[in-house]
Amino acid sequence: MSRQRILTALRAATAAAPIVVPAPPARPASVPVDETAWERLAAVLEPLEVRLRLAKTPAEAIAHVADIARERAATSYVRWPQLPPYIMDTLDAVLADLVRVEAPSPSNGRPCPDLAKVDLGITHAHAALIDSGSLVVVAGPDTPRAVSLLPAVHLCLVPRAALLPDVSALPAILNRHRDGAGRLPSCLNLISGPSSTADIELVLVRGVHGPIAVEVVGLDWDE
Repeated sequence: MSRQRILTALRAATAAAPIVVPAPPARPASVPVDETAWERLAAVLEPLEVRLRLAKTPAEAIAHVADIARERAATSYVRWPQLPPYIMDTLDAVLADLVRVEAPSPSNGRPCPDLAKVDLGITHAHAALIDSGSLVVVAGPDTPRAVSLLPAVHLCLVPRAALLPDVSALPAILNRHRDGAGRLPSCLNLISGPSSTADIELVLVRGVHGPIAVEVVGLDWDE
């Protein structure tokens, strides 16, 4: 059957029984970001088996990081080269007993298998969506995606300014992270809990495609 005959048959069929696409339902109102935002985020994260620890000061945030490293029996860690300065100043000193692994970069090209052996990967969220508990992590030269994907435990710092209602915020986040040539980032990850799969006989398995655990430290102050 020629291309023209196929198109003619399709046009005749659709003319006899036109396709009617109903209007989409009205979009629910966005969840407000107010004084209850942390509490609501914690409630959404709990079923995902993610614990939110809230810090009121940088010192408290660093203490939470040290507690998580101890509780997870971490012996090594990798962090983004770019973290908030009040974290960078003391993080490495607090984790001095752990082996620090350099994050991948265009200059060192560290292979992924190296990071898969690291116990703790430390990043910060570019956004946290309250309605789903998803952590938004944008990849870039100083924010390599492998740090959140390969170590056994992903520890994510979430600034209060990063709290956003829902996925409708993503286009604005992408636009903010265009490079000097106007190009979009190479990757944007939405992380909603530990890596999980139940593909085989509906048996839930953690850590097959990413971290076996996710920890969140909320930075509850104005930056």
